[in-house]
Amino acid sequence: MKKGGEAEKMKFPALRAFMRSYLHQDFGEEYGSVGGAVKAFCEDAASAEVATVLKEWREFLSVTHGKSVDEVNGLLGAELGSAWCVGSLGELEAVTKGLEVGGGS
Repeated sequence: MKKGGEAEKMKFPALRAFMRSYLHQDFGEEYGSVGGAVKAFCEDAASAEVATVLKEWREFLSVTHGKSVDEVNGLLGAELGSAWCVGSLGELEAVTKGLEVGGGS
């Protein structure tokens, strides 16, 4: 990986905090699903925080566009601290929609 490449683009502090706090190893037991975790975050956070996470999430999707599910899962875990393993790339859109609804976008 070249300097200033993908690792440099993965600096998403608000998104990382969301992933580590809501999509941790017990998120299924705590929230029931990824959608439940997103909803809980949106209920707990200020609208400005939700907007920031949504912005960083969209940037993450842009950076990972064209990558395989395995590559996306690797970045979600290694770079963002998430325990969530995406089953299909379509699941990513559910997070986007949840953040848009929760943030009032």
